[in-house]
Amino acid sequence: MNRNIYLIISLAFLLFTACKQKEQITIGFLYPSEVTERYNKESSYFKNYCATQGVEVIIKTASNDESIQLELANEMIEQGVDALVLIAANINTAGAIVRNAHAEGIPVMAYNRMIKNSEVDFFVASNNDLIGKAMVDGILKEKPSGNFVILGGDKFDKNGEDQYAAVKKYLKPKVESKQVNIVYETYIEKWDRDIASFEMEKVLQLYGDDIDAVIAGFDGMATGVIDVLESYGLAGSVAVSGQDAELTGCRNVIAGKQTVTVFHPLKTIAEKGAQVAIEMAKGKGLDAFVNSTEYNGLIDVPTHRVSSIAVNKNNIEEVLVGSGFYTKKELYGE
Repeated sequence: MNRNIYLIISLAFLLFTACKQKEQITIGFLYPSEVTERYNKESSYFKNYCATQGVEVIIKTASNDESIQLELANEMIEQGVDALVLIAANINTAGAIVRNAHAEGIPVMAYNRMIKNSEVDFFVASNNDLIGKAMVDGILKEKPSGNFVILGGDKFDKNGEDQYAAVKKYLKPKVESKQVNIVYETYIEKWDRDIASFEMEKVLQLYGDDIDAVIAGFDGMATGVIDVLESYGLAGSVAVSGQDAELTGCRNVIAGKQTVTVFHPLKTIAEKGAQVAIEMAKGKGLDAFVNSTEYNGLIDVPTHRVSSIAVNKNNIEEVLVGSGFYTKKELYGE
């Protein structure tokens, strides 16, 4: 009899311990590469917020390799994470990660980049339409007319596709009134600085230096454009846009080489993503977080979008130093 009681007590203790262990929520956060500054910041903001809620976060990067990202995701799934947050290295193939996670009952959030043709559970991102508008408005304020070049982001990244469409939409009245002439437009694979430089060099060789503005979809690309403009003695005379408020882009804005960047309040976005991910991991409803939906080719994905802010020479300190995103020393290199 005593032996039976001992066994019951031991079993109860093991069950209690297992329940206690289950109370520790673990979230996997996967992003493509450490090369993009914003992802490093966002993953830290995400992890720090989760820590305040007693939630563990495992962060992994994949050197922009979709195969490596799939391996890392599968490792996290095997470890039994309670939710996955994914900035996809390839939005067209990342659906495999969603399927593998769902097979084990693990929900998946697409963060910043939508995962195409998958039953992803939620999407948290900036507002691409407003980003496109911010870039166009910033450029037109500087150059209300003239010869324009559009260098969109990666064609196979829905963010690049959506922002490109927004840029064309908000430029359309100027184009139709013949105030703006789009002399060249293309997408830039992987939002790559060197490819942007190559395209800008080609533009100047084909059309000469009669270029008034370049709408580049990312600060890294804008920096590549500016490199070429400098070699032609045109830096500062051609209006250039970017986005992400990367430090180099911000310094180019201060130096007058770049007209506008678009700042995404990364802490706000990351903390919202963390809130959603924690509720996902707990198996709770997410309706309170939804402010739009996004069709990914298969389903309408519940979405939360956060608005971004256009940053120029006049408001850069107010927006970026005032928010604590950068210090004055970082911005000015003092």
